Amino acid sequence: MAAAANIADKIQNDFLNCKICLNTFKQPKMLPCLHTYCQECLENLTRDGQRIRCPECRKVVNLSGGVSELQTNFHINGLLDIFQSAQTAEVTCDLCPAEQRKKNSAVVKCAGCSGHMCQTCGVKHRSAHPSHVLVNLAGASLGESDAERLVKQKICCQTHPKDKVCFYCSTCERAICFKCRSQSCSRHRQLGLVEAAEDKKATVRSLLERLGGDIQLLAQREGDLDEAMDKMKAVESSIISNIENALTQILNTLFKQGDTVKKTVSDHVKKQQEAFEAAKSKLQLQKEKAQGTKEFCARAVATSDAKAILCLPSIMEDQISALQALGSVDVSKPSPQVTVNKSIKEMISQRNLFNITFGEEPALGLQPSPLQKRTQANPPPAQPREWVIQKYYFDTNLDSDLYDPKLTGICTSHYRDIIIVDEQNSVLKVYANDGVFDMTISLDEDDDPCSVAACGDIIACSVKHRLHFLEMGGILVRKLLLRGSESTYPIAAYKDQYVAVSEGTLCSISLYDVYGHAIARVKPQGYDGIRFLFIAVNSEEEFIVSDCGKKCVVIFNRSAEVLTIIDESYVNGLQLALNPFSICVDRNDNIYVTEPSRILLFSPTGIFKDQLLNAADGLHKPRVITVDQDDNLIVSQGNGFVTVYNLHLDQSWGFQHCI
Repeated sequence: MAAAANIADKIQNDFLNCKICLNTFKQPKMLPCLHTYCQECLENLTRDGQRIRCPECRKVVNLSGGVSELQTNFHINGLLDIFQSAQTAEVTCDLCPAEQRKKNSAVVKCAGCSGHMCQTCGVKHRSAHPSHVLVNLAGASLGESDAERLVKQKICCQTHPKDKVCFYCSTCERAICFKCRSQSCSRHRQLGLVEAAEDKKATVRSLLERLGGDIQLLAQREGDLDEAMDKMKAVESSIISNIENALTQILNTLFKQGDTVKKTVSDHVKKQQEAFEAAKSKLQLQKEKAQGTKEFCARAVATSDAKAILCLPSIMEDQISALQALGSVDVSKPSPQVTVNKSIKEMISQRNLFNITFGEEPALGLQPSPLQKRTQANPPPAQPREWVIQKYYFDTNLDSDLYDPKLTGICTSHYRDIIIVDEQNSVLKVYANDGVFDMTISLDEDDDPCSVAACGDIIACSVKHRLHFLEMGGILVRKLLLRGSESTYPIAAYKDQYVAVSEGTLCSISLYDVYGHAIARVKPQGYDGIRFLFIAVNSEEEFIVSDCGKKCVVIFNRSAEVLTIIDESYVNGLQLALNPFSICVDRNDNIYVTEPSRILLFSPTGIFKDQLLNAADGLHKPRVITVDQDDNLIVSQGNGFVTVYNLHLDQSWGFQHCI
């Protein structure tokens, strides 16, 4: 079948194509020299309409009667009829199995091996033989590229679209047809198509290299776009999270204020009601006594009891005096009244709580008004993000872990090691100060560990209601029982002297030296707390404790004197209630507080300074934090990762500039 196709193609190319236009003959006319050409091609070659030179043998022919009078080559017309009838017949695929060939019609022909193929076999053949050119039959498509379609268009002459190109004009730098060769480009330097193609191969190869480089650049840009889209989605999630957190805090604050007012009103009404009930009971008693006196006196008068009548005046006068001494009940006390702060209500209803900007310009319709700026309660100005620079991060999920890590405690040693409590896997994990894993410390307890602190060369770790003391290598030195019945006991170390233990609902702290001796217990005076959680101790031996029940941070000293209560922060100039979780201090006594989606900075005296990090900076549910001696903020997150940031705090805010 393939051999027959080759013969047919050879006949088509050698006998049925005109040597001038290279297309299938149309009205083939034979010259006296027996060379045959299309009638239109011969007419284009005549200069004066009388003579013509044969393009092949160069013999001059006299055409006094015109080209139309030349003899028609009926032999070629007969062959054309045979080939046209063969082309109209259905052609089957040469590569399909014999039992399927009649079912699968051919849609393409390979110019390299002259085989006819169906759509499926054509795709496979193109993959196996990339250099072969597949020619479509009956307008069928095999997924041509744009370049293939453009080449097919350029095969035809740009000046004469109906004619195919057969030469290359070096002067015009384009492929031309026979008409252009003899007319507009007759004086130009011309090359054959094969010769011109050889000259262009080097240029095509160079352009292929450039095209490959451009394709790589586009792929890189595509990756940049994917990364930018992922970043925008992360920003969207962060903004939505921040808005939801802000709204939750605002609503919680409003409901808390409302509950306080309602309780005050209820307590006042209850107190007044008790006073009214007591006065009413007293009146009823005196009323009954007076009524009894009245009835007795009336009977004495009716019965003319002389002795009784003589005694009645003094008795009745005493009774009347007693009644008059009671006086009237004061029911004119003012009733409680509640007023709504109109300025705040107006600000909420008429001004935007949130402002969004794209770059430096505010979004349309969300610009803050001048009045809104004036009504802000002098919040601290926004600070540059250069205060916090991410250094590195690491995953605490080890191959030996049975469960996903749950990080509940963190500290650093004098050797700059990072010690982490993994409650879920019941171990301590130790990392070098570059995040490289060092070792795990097993506690050999059924209960899960909670918190950790380094006190000199001793590691203190709370394990449920016990406090363990270990050497740096993990060897247990001693353990002791803690006060209360809490399930967790957060701890912190004061220099190398003692470990402070937060005692939960007792709202107190106990101090233990490294030998396990209880050296003091401190309960802040006059503070009505709910439940102490995380604790830190600054260089002045002041205790900073988060009260998770009252949603505040309490600062008190060794003498139990309350110094400050922190219960508010700011977001975009808006004052919000605090929702503290973990806390720590740096070597300059600045206070760091985590909330569900951000980390806040306070001065040593409890003044709010800035929001250091939030979800937009990559935070994922920040849990416990610490600051090492090199001013690195170490943050454990809910996904088991630990991120280390370097702090650069400005001197103008009263902080040490850290390098």
